[in-house]
Amino acid sequence: MRIISRITLVLFLCLTAPVLAGPAPAITYQSMLNIYFHDDSGLIRFSDIDLAFAPEGPINAAIAITNSDNTVLKSFKFYPDPRWREGIFARLSEVGPADFQITDPGTYNIVFLLDGQPISRLPVILEQTSAGDDPYNPVEKFRFYGMWQVYSYLTMNTLKDEQFPELNFWLGGRDLPEGQSKEMFQANLKRDGKIVAHSKESQGFYHDGHYQDTRISFYHPHTKREMVNALPYLINDWTGTDGDYSLEIVRRSDNQLVRLFKFSVSGNKIQPLAANQIGFEPHVDFIIPRVMEHGARKYGFVEAIWLKSE
Repeated sequence: MRIISRITLVLFLCLTAPVLAGPAPAITYQSMLNIYFHDDSGLIRFSDIDLAFAPEGPINAAIAITNSDNTVLKSFKFYPDPRWREGIFARLSEVGPADFQITDPGTYNIVFLLDGQPISRLPVILEQTSAGDDPYNPVEKFRFYGMWQVYSYLTMNTLKDEQFPELNFWLGGRDLPEGQSKEMFQANLKRDGKIVAHSKESQGFYHDGHYQDTRISFYHPHTKREMVNALPYLINDWTGTDGDYSLEIVRRSDNQLVRLFKFSVSGNKIQPLAANQIGFEPHVDFIIPRVMEHGARKYGFVEAIWLKSE
């Protein structure tokens, strides 16, 4: 799970974002993590990219894919007129088809540019999972991994006029036991090493393939028999006691820990990541603390509390 150090060694460290009045534009981290990646073939397809602090008028935005030597392998442009706008946000419309296939294992960067300057980036690693030496299936296969293993975020649902946090994170084939195609998981919230809340058994399922956006809620500790009437773990429960917390995602089949997110509560508030603060440097790693509103019928965003794994 210690993938951050490997990724950050090759990340355009010599580039900086343009100096603009007000907060500098950035691509939302949610839309970057939800880019379409096809693990077996190494295909990447760009669509539904959201820009925060979008400038007024036509937008001169593009994407560049670089290797670990910072060589640009492919670039794509966006149309100057966004598909949608809402407040400071704009949904960029790619000049398609915006597809690119990578078949050489290694570390790559997806860099987003505005007026020719980098504003956001997503590092990814491609590994080869099959050399194509199976005579019955002689096909090379690959798999992407990266920041899907590093980040998650909390958003607020509402239950009887009270905020009910939901955890959003990503799981995929790389999180499965060897040789398995599907798995169940349990999510545990701990304070001082003691479980204070956990997910319901019926919530935790994922399968092979690229990382899937997974959303779960937490409940006061309960047995399987008590699951139907389990008490929701509301925001006041999350923030009622100051201290350090850990959030574990554990495979049910072998109790293997696949994610460990840590955060602290102070002054009855979950403390945000440094990367969520406006003015964070390098700006290309700034994480917008907003995500698309789940299930909304129109283009809109809600607050998100981002968490980082160990």
